[in-house]
Amino acid sequence: MDGARPLLVARLRARGPEIQQAILDRLLAFEGDPPPRDAEYLKGLREAVRSGVDFGIDLIAGDKQGVEAIPLPVFAQARLAARQGISLDVVIRRYLAGKVVLGGFLLEEAAQSGDFDPALLGDVLATIEAAFDQLLSLVTDEHQREAQAAPMSPEVRRFRCVQRLLNGEPVDPSSLNYELDTHHLGLVAHAPGAHQLLREIGKELGGRVLSIADGHRETWAWIGTTQRISSTQISSWIQERQPSSIPLGIGEPAKGLTGWRRTHAQAKAAASVAAASSVPTARYRDIALIASASSDPLLLASIDDLYLRPLRGAGKKGDVLRRTLLVYFRADEQGSSAAAALGVSRQTVANRLHTVESILNQSLDRCADLLHLALLLEELDLAA
Repeated sequence: MDGARPLLVARLRARGPEIQQAILDRLLAFEGDPPPRDAEYLKGLREAVRSGVDFGIDLIAGDKQGVEAIPLPVFAQARLAARQGISLDVVIRRYLAGKVVLGGFLLEEAAQSGDFDPALLGDVLATIEAAFDQLLSLVTDEHQREAQAAPMSPEVRRFRCVQRLLNGEPVDPSSLNYELDTHHLGLVAHAPGAHQLLREIGKELGGRVLSIADGHRETWAWIGTTQRISSTQISSWIQERQPSSIPLGIGEPAKGLTGWRRTHAQAKAAASVAAASSVPTARYRDIALIASASSDPLLLASIDDLYLRPLRGAGKKGDVLRRTLLVYFRADEQGSSAAAALGVSRQTVANRLHTVESILNQSLDRCADLLHLALLLEELDLAA
């Protein structure tokens, strides 16, 4: 009998990956159970199955004693199931299914050994049963403790589902009641309770709205329509009706799941610009370069050193020069148009621009893009 146990254990260890896959297939094929399609849950499930099979074989070998040696992933998966709203009944049935599959492989190996001692088989099965009974008791405690400690509201579940979708994880989006394969426009409001405003915008477009609060800071929304959305039209509508106290970022129209993610990222960047400046509404295409530059510390510090600091060093004259430059750039670098807007002569504008070139020690032709960007960031209070 002593020689039969090591042989049995060796055979089971050799078939370990096969046993693990058989258990996973069984768990994922349960009819009537919530499908575990969440990436985090699936990863934890695989780790729990792998460590659980190893633990079961160690019990058969006599290398482990009772539940004290149960691997942590087994308990971690029970806690994760509770956090994701998977009932204790489903969890227990999955553990039972794992035990049945392992027992089937054990009996199969015993049957293939013609001289296998029935007493040894009975001893092994009794060991597994005793350990499994204690395991279920501990798993039940872990699941109930986690469920009581962290009750999850439907809103929290929706937010977590949205987060996972944004992160590119394979999540079942049916609970969102929103079609992801349509056209989307992303909106982000720098206020936690802007749902009503965002729903009104969705109603104006005749689309379905997915709106969710990001903690106490922002409200995220997507407007889904069957036809491509006109962001220009909705931007005008928003500017007429939106309260100036709620900074709002507008993404660009996009389609499908990838577009759903991208328009949200655009709206989030635009909302950050709106919140940091006096502009209540920011559309991504209007502030794309500013949004990227404002999050680049090296660029901010560099353009401040190269352009803003030298002009500020000119005192009151520097203020006049920066104002002239902004008007000049907005006039598409047309001196006559800038002069008319400033109420001065064209020669005065030309003289000021020449002074700027002397202060910066380079021609405007070579630095116009970065200088314009620096002035815009300063105007929006986003400069270094």
